Amino acid sequence: MADVGKIRIRLPSSIKAGDIVQARTLVIHPMERVERDAQGKLVQRNYSYIHTVTVTYLGKTIVTFETTQAVSENPFFSFSFRATDPGQLKIQFLDTTGGRYEGVVDIKFS
Repeated sequence: MADVGKIRIRLPSSIKAGDIVQARTLVIHPMERVERDAQGKLVQRNYSYIHTVTVTYLGKTIVTFETTQAVSENPFFSFSFRATDPGQLKIQFLDTTGGRYEGVVDIKFS
């Protein structure tokens, strides 16, 4: 579990001003699922799964994903945005145990 929170972000190798950019990201996370006992009652414990993913570009939020424990281990997300200016793309993952994981890439025009 040493890699928990490690983030990979993939962008096209060449980006020009005005391009619609397809970004892909993956975070290493166990995404524990909620369990029930034989009687169907929830097993009480502090489950750990990503519940919110927020993407900002140039300091403005461009997309937010809200998830549940039904998302698979090491979740993958894909989204598009228009590259208007060079700057920072930041992806933040929040989990139910207070974990906060961030990945940052600089958008550069070629």
